Amino acid sequence: MLALGEIKSDLENRRVVLGKRVAEMEAALRSEHSSNFSEQAHEREDEEVMERLEQEALQEIEAIDHALTRIENGTYGTCTVCGQDIGEKRLKVLPYAGLCISCAD
Repeated sequence: MLALGEIKSDLENRRVVLGKRVAEMEAALRSEHSSNFSEQAHEREDEEVMERLEQEALQEIEAIDHALTRIENGTYGTCTVCGQDIGEKRLKVLPYAGLCISCAD
């Protein structure tokens, strides 16, 4: 049996953590570059990695927002494509999953 209150709380907490992480990455990406050209090359490589991590965090925040909406409207745990139940094991591993394992493939 799914404990929706606990799941909702966990999702909200994860969203806060990710939001802080994104803000930190944004601040780091806006910081000035070194005047040393060699250092600038390393900084730009780091920025590329940070931008990818930021994008992944933003995608997870979006998935969490959708899951929270599904909790609120009573459709959490139901596949958004086929309407079948999403397995409880899948939701424990990926609490913001919107697709059952069959539709996710």
